[in-house]
Amino acid sequence: MKPYRIRAMGLCLGLSLVHPPAWAEPTATAEPAPTTAAPTFDVYDYHVEGNTVLDVEAVERAVYPFLGPGKTIDDVEKARAALEASYRDKGYPTVVVDIPEQDVNQNTVRLKVVEGSVEILRVTGARYYSLGKIREGVPALAEGQVPYMPAVQEQIGKLAQESADRSVTPVFRAGSTPGQMEVELKVKDELPVHGSVELNGRNTEHTTRTRLIGSIRYDNLWQRFHSASLQYQVSPENSDEVEVWSGTYVLPTGWADTRLALYGIGISSNTQLGASVGGTAVVGTGSIYGARLVKPLPARDSYTHSLTFGFDYKDFNQGVTLVGQDTGNTPIHYIPLMLGYDASWRGGEWATSLSAAGHFSIRGMDNNAEEFENKRYNAKPDFFYFTADLKHRQDLPYDLVMLARASGQISDQPLISNEQFAVGGMQSVRGYYQTQQLGDSGLNLSAELYSPRLWPEGADYVQNLRLLAFYDWAYLWIQDALPGNPSYYQLAATGVGLRTQILRHFVGELDWGYPFYRQGTVDVGQQRIDFRVSYEF
Repeated sequence: MKPYRIRAMGLCLGLSLVHPPAWAEPTATAEPAPTTAAPTFDVYDYHVEGNTVLDVEAVERAVYPFLGPGKTIDDVEKARAALEASYRDKGYPTVVVDIPEQDVNQNTVRLKVVEGSVEILRVTGARYYSLGKIREGVPALAEGQVPYMPAVQEQIGKLAQESADRSVTPVFRAGSTPGQMEVELKVKDELPVHGSVELNGRNTEHTTRTRLIGSIRYDNLWQRFHSASLQYQVSPENSDEVEVWSGTYVLPTGWADTRLALYGIGISSNTQLGASVGGTAVVGTGSIYGARLVKPLPARDSYTHSLTFGFDYKDFNQGVTLVGQDTGNTPIHYIPLMLGYDASWRGGEWATSLSAAGHFSIRGMDNNAEEFENKRYNAKPDFFYFTADLKHRQDLPYDLVMLARASGQISDQPLISNEQFAVGGMQSVRGYYQTQQLGDSGLNLSAELYSPRLWPEGADYVQNLRLLAFYDWAYLWIQDALPGNPSYYQLAATGVGLRTQILRHFVGELDWGYPFYRQGTVDVGQQRIDFRVSYEF
């Protein structure tokens, strides 16, 4: 028999002492007794036992409509259901409300609350992540707690955000003690080691065609979600042209959900335009050390955002020659700062992201005015410029996809080449060399239209295969251009490409670009093929 029927019968028996049921009356014939009205009684108070999680006002609001004279057993059942629904609405779905067997004395009905607390919490399936850390991450499911589902969902969500290599799923079961439950946190995890080997054609002008990049990263050092990574880049056709080492260490600070990233880059090159690192082409030996503190801000539905503050120490202690408007082959070292804002929005068929930052340097922070003046005419050690990058993805009918991007930089003063806006290459204007031109201010627009999948979705071997058509455009402004040098540059190109992912680990990109403006050694219509192939794990 269902619990509801047991509870209702218990109440009926109690009431029968006051209101004799129809079946107790003697009958003179075998004819069916006429239907009688359900017994009524007055209810002026509900006595709720066992509640610890709802406030008194919430309980009163739930049962108030069922107080008064002339109530029936159905009214009491409605009060019970309303109170149980109130627990569910407040985020406590494990709470059950019973009507215990009773006599209705002094117009009072008792309701018994069984709050369904956690008897045992188990963590199973974890191989590479600490069981204790996972358990500590869900205090809302600690033994003895009544699960508050909004808190449970938030804490499970935070566990998911900690690592893409681990998923945690809670499973609820009845406990060995009535009114309690067992909770199992089922963990599915993978070794938190990732890496890639990439060969691409992102060469700067007057250098050999290819670049080889290898990287390795471990994402759960000390079982504290510290991440350490190393990357090495070289020009394999002539290793003397470009060689770049970089390392990054990222850790949660334990303060306000912030994360701190520390990194260093070492650059060696002996060519005219050398290595392209963040838009900077370097000759000789240089190094960059920096830190970024990232503070997530409260998310709202599909909107997430964060603030970033950081600094770099840039030291090129041998002769360097940078593309752009630099006038001297001189050493320079300085400390720039940055404050940035990042946001992303997601809808059912679209996604948008925004990155904006102010970059500045303050006189006196180990920034030598003479070094800046020697490097670029009218360049100052106390500079400021603003950058922004806006991206949008839109799913279209017939499995078409559109990608659009706008990025730019604004400066009201001459900048040394390290800080200028770089355009040219696969990530800005295809059809040109990587870092084809630099400007103090600039705007870069790009639009891509992707074909429907050329391979069925969900295939085991080919996860993605699409053609695309693109148009890229950029405009650069030069502050205080030297006599005989342009005060602006314009680049534009159109073309087609291919994107593929095979066996989940092999990624390929191929672009054919047709440039519309002459820049450097690139003539109008001088077609260029850009490519990138990588193995990622």
